[in-house]
Amino acid sequence: MAPALQLLHREDFETRTLRALVGGAAVGVLAALATRAQLPLNPGFAVVAAALAGARPKPGTQALLWVGMPLLAALPYLFQADAPVPQACSGAIAAAMVGWFGQGSERVGQPSQVAAGAVASGLLVPVGLYVQQVLEARFFPTGGLLGALLGYTAVALFWSVGTLASHVTVHGDAVESRGGTLEAQVDGEAKALLGRTRELYRQCRTVALKLRPGAGRNELVGVLQKMAGEAFSLAETHAELEAQLSAVAPQDVQKQVEDLRARAQATGDAVARRQLELAASSLGEELNRLNLLASKRERLLAQLHAQVALLERARVSLVGVAGSEAGAKGAQAAHLAQRLAALGQENPAPAGEESPASPTASVTRLRA
Repeated sequence: MAPALQLLHREDFETRTLRALVGGAAVGVLAALATRAQLPLNPGFAVVAAALAGARPKPGTQALLWVGMPLLAALPYLFQADAPVPQACSGAIAAAMVGWFGQGSERVGQPSQVAAGAVASGLLVPVGLYVQQVLEARFFPTGGLLGALLGYTAVALFWSVGTLASHVTVHGDAVESRGGTLEAQVDGEAKALLGRTRELYRQCRTVALKLRPGAGRNELVGVLQKMAGEAFSLAETHAELEAQLSAVAPQDVQKQVEDLRARAQATGDAVARRQLELAASSLGEELNRLNLLASKRERLLAQLHAQVALLERARVSLVGVAGSEAGAKGAQAAHLAQRLAALGQENPAPAGEESPASPTASVTRLRA
């Protein structure tokens, strides 16, 4: 299977990019003022400002980042190399510092991701400098505030885009990549089952790929991917239901229904009684819906357990196929693929029940 690219923490990257643009624009304004005072400002300052504005260090590393980053980013300029070498090296250092200490919360960048972000930022900073020069030469030959603002912001933008490499990870299998993304979004028992599903899928796929290449092996790998994908779909739907149920407490809704019915019985006005009864009926429908979602959540968790057990069975069967004669492995792989596909159809949804993939289906009205 072709490698799959996965973007991690997209919201963090978008937020950091916006903050970096603000930092670059601030340096652009400062550069315009410095130019009027005959003190030209190096565009590399836009990189440092973008990094400082975009970083979100933990309380314990704030001083290290805010003091250490400008000092380390200034080191390449001491060697008096021709542009854009100092700016590129400075951008790489700033990206590495942000990736290592400025990710926010308790998250620390992995070495491979930090290195990728540093290299990409270092390569894109010269592109940003070139764009800045083109803007100044074609549109703002006389300089000015707007030209400096756009030029330095462009440098900050290209540096920030380079840090995207630290948010990208490559997976050899798109199915496993999907499981890793879901595992970071769920918790509790579903998270443990997802972790077990990913582990079993990796083990089964490793054994299957060691079989003799052919149609039987390809069919077997496809069945394993389908089994794991179904488990991930169940976990995803379970997470959606969990989010809906956590937003409203059924006990609170039940109490409101009882209060409204008590007030309806106590009032002597027919119109007011009718309005209170309608309100209680409406909340009763919501309570029925919550009860239905809770039941679906339990069924989804049970189905997820069954899917994990099916993968366990597949792993044991694959061990038997791998230990057979080499000449019979192809036929046994095809037979095992058909048997596993049949096992996956043994637990269809009960007749009359809705699919677990539709957690927002209509519900029965609660009777008074």
